[in-house]
Amino acid sequence: QAAIPHVPSGRRGETHAAPVVPLQAEPDKRLSHKEVEQRRREKAKQYFDELRGLLPYGGDSAKFDKNAILQHSILLIRQLMQDLQQEEASSDRKPPPRNTVSAPDFRCSFDVSRQPLCFAGLDSRLWDANTAFCTLMGYTRMEIQGLSLLSATVPSEAEAAQTRWEQMRTSQEPSCTYMSKLVRKDSQQVVCNVDLHLVQRSGKPHCFLVAANPTL
Repeated sequence: QAAIPHVPSGRRGETHAAPVVPLQAEPDKRLSHKEVEQRRREKAKQYFDELRGLLPYGGDSAKFDKNAILQHSILLIRQLMQDLQQEEASSDRKPPPRNTVSAPDFRCSFDVSRQPLCFAGLDSRLWDANTAFCTLMGYTRMEIQGLSLLSATVPSEAEAAQTRWEQMRTSQEPSCTYMSKLVRKDSQQVVCNVDLHLVQRSGKPHCFLVAANPTL
């Protein structure tokens, strides 16, 4: 049996305080400089990995070092801020008066017009064409995009047509008309009066609006 500690006796009625047991000192929880630096590096790596995952470059971002991640993040934030400013600026614009024609109205008119129309770049490659023009040339709307209108001209007339396009582009004449044979997708030839209109943007040639009028 364990020995019972002896408590010295005193006078009757006196009380004795319990013996004081010294508390053990808690271990020092402070981290060393090496451990602090290691945790800091791990946290920084976690932040860089999260930032890399937000970049819209897919698997290519896995090759970025820390400086590249920061650089692309800055560029992305600037682009987002610019897009936001443009969106706010456009939302602040007053809607056009009800008696004016909007861009969607022009687009609808372009699509439903029975006049074969198309927009072509300065190199004669088609950007877009309405249904009437696609039907005239025998292509779908997807197929006709990128088609060179000069390449779709019969070889005997392609050089003369190209000269007219270049003259309009260099002299910035507003429009001209010439007759030409266009080659359809099925290799049939269609004789057309081609109305060529130069579209300018900021005072410089931007593209051509082409109207093709089949002749009998």
